[in-house]
Order: sequence, then structure tokens, then C-alpha cells
Amino acid sequence: MNRLLLLMTAWLVTAPLAWSAAEGAEAATACLPDGAGRLQMQISGHFDAALDWGNAGTRCAGGPRPDGNALRLMFSRAEDALLVVIAVTGLERGGTGDGLPANLTLVREGRAEFFGTLGADTCLVDVTENAPLAGVPGAYRVSGRGRCLAPIEAVAGTSEIRIAPFEFTGYAEWPERSGAD
Repeated sequence: MNRLLLLMTAWLVTAPLAWSAAEGAEAATACLPDGAGRLQMQISGHFDAALDWGNAGTRCAGGPRPDGNALRLMFSRAEDALLVVIAVTGLERGGTGDGLPANLTLVREGRAEFFGTLGADTCLVDVTENAPLAGVPGAYRVSGRGRCLAPIEAVAGTSEIRIAPFEFTGYAEWPERSGAD
């Protein structure tokens, strides 16, 4: 458990680098250049939140995990001080699928509260779109819906949250492919 907290903290320190790549320093915050970004999620339990984040004001970033076995999609809004990470296992560039195992992490920024599925067997995601974004090389719009089959526990502590079925459209950068396809 302490190792997971350390890894999450290390990731959060580097997360702003991903945000700056997805948006210019002076540009208004927006999830996707085509205006389609969003996250809709109902959270209850240790804290309650009804997220209905549209494109404007939502930060999005994403890409494959370093080991390549999952795609991480990250969503955040400054006024909600909340970071949501959806990691979809087995998703490849341009791929879609139903019932894909997913890891869900929520961070209450400024409160040091982390909630996460420890493994990809608690939530499932149906990815309905994974398409290139026009004019942005290597960038994709990834859309779908998900559901969690059990409560999500606090990484440190005894509290938990529950997530109602959710929907998302986010941003992912896939690394350049090596070799010919």
C-alpha cells in the first residue's frame, strides 16, 4: 500500500508536464481541440460529487502506461480540485472494445486523499471510439462508458467511494510506431 502511494505521488509530480503538452501555457484550458472532451461521473461515499465536465475548463491528457499494457486517460478541473485517471487494460492505438478491465484512480487535490482500484478487476469500460484527432499527429480522441462493480477504497485509510456508471471523451497521445505497419 505504501508503494502504491509513493508511485501515485511520483506520478502526480510529473503530471503537470503532461498537462503542459496538451495545452499551451497561455491558452484557455480545454480538453480537446475539436470541443468534444467531457467526463460525466457521479461519486458518493466518503465525498459526494456530480461531475459534468464539458470540454471548456477541463484538462485532459493521456497515453499508454510505460509498460504498454493499458491506456491512461486523465481528467481534471481546477475548481473541483479533483483528478480522475481511467486506465483501460488491453487498449491499443485505434482499438475499441466492450467490457475492458479498467483501473480507476481519483485524487482530491490539496487534501492528500487518494482512492483507487488496486488492480483492473473492479471496473469495466466500453471504448466506443479511439480515433485520430485531425491536425494533431499522434493524438487520439478516446470515448466510452464505464461501470465499477464494487466500491473504490482509499489508498490510505478506511473510507471508500462508489462510482455510478460514467461516460468520457478524452485525449491520448500514442508514441510513434517503430518500423513499417
